[in-house]
Amino acid sequence: MEKIQDARRAVLVINYNGKDVSTDLAKFLTDFTYNDAAPGDADDISINLEDRAQNWLGPWSPVEGDKIKVEIRTVNWEKRGEIKKLPLGSFEVDTFEFKGPPDAVSIKALSIPLGSDIRQEKRSRSWEKVALKTVAAQVAKNSGLKLLYETKDNPSYDRLDQSGMSDLAFLVDTAKKEAIAIKVAGGQLILFDESDYEKKKTIATITRGKDNVLSYGFGWSTTLVAYRACEVSYTDAKAKKTYKATYSPPFAPKKGPVLKLNEQVDSQAAALRLAQKSLREKNKEAGKGSLTLMGDIRMATGLTINIKGWKRFDGKYIIESCSHSLGSGGYVTSLGIRKVLGW
Repeated sequence: MEKIQDARRAVLVINYNGKDVSTDLAKFLTDFTYNDAAPGDADDISINLEDRAQNWLGPWSPVEGDKIKVEIRTVNWEKRGEIKKLPLGSFEVDTFEFKGPPDAVSIKALSIPLGSDIRQEKRSRSWEKVALKTVAAQVAKNSGLKLLYETKDNPSYDRLDQSGMSDLAFLVDTAKKEAIAIKVAGGQLILFDESDYEKKKTIATITRGKDNVLSYGFGWSTTLVAYRACEVSYTDAKAKKTYKATYSPPFAPKKGPVLKLNEQVDSQAAALRLAQKSLREKNKEAGKGSLTLMGDIRMATGLTINIKGWKRFDGKYIIESCSHSLGSGGYVTSLGIRKVLGW
């Protein structure tokens, strides 16, 4: 007979305001979810608990801004005696909900410091003769975040206007045009080049019929047609110059639509860069899928995996979003993935 200590299990380790409350919460926990968010958003956690004794309406009631540090540990998951850890980072409580019957509470927390206004306060301001990294550094400083700039590109601008937008929305919109992704996690504002991440070695191969895949989804749509090229054309009336550039990626199909843009650029090189970046942003939407796996602590946003056994959908994918959930259904990992472009 298998002993309890030898059983295959996943354990949630929760540190609340500096105190380990894992054992106390385990008695009441109904489910837990960690969302490793897609680029452009912040990570978050959700802790759902039964509260028949109404503890969370009294002395245990959380306070806005309480700090939660979480870790998932797998015990005997792949082999007996093995313990692996997945640190999820630190979060601050921003939502508390009570409902019933039966009485239950939900505690939600974000990876963004509560005092930060990066997502909510809308601003209008301008920058002149500025680089993207400088803007990002200012936003990070104002939001109480550390900047992690993981891209070799640092585009510069004669002028940038933020008009009635939150700092995060403005920064995401500006960076997206440069094919640079943004994420808020672990107290950091992270800017990274997805094309660099796509080139990294895969961390796993998920094979149909072999690996523990609980569900899957792949598809295509004519509304997400991959473009074979991008043409940029812009006429500077004051300088009386016209800049034109066409970018076609390696191994581009001979047939297919051409993405045509008429956006402001100040040089031929800028036109070519805009064509390449814009084509990438459009084409990456064409090959997406989803996977639900038995809990896998290896999985995280930004990593790449191989998909095998789904025929036309086989290939290398990057993880765009990832969630780890523990509850009555056990430990489950859900992935939002898209096929890498290779350029």
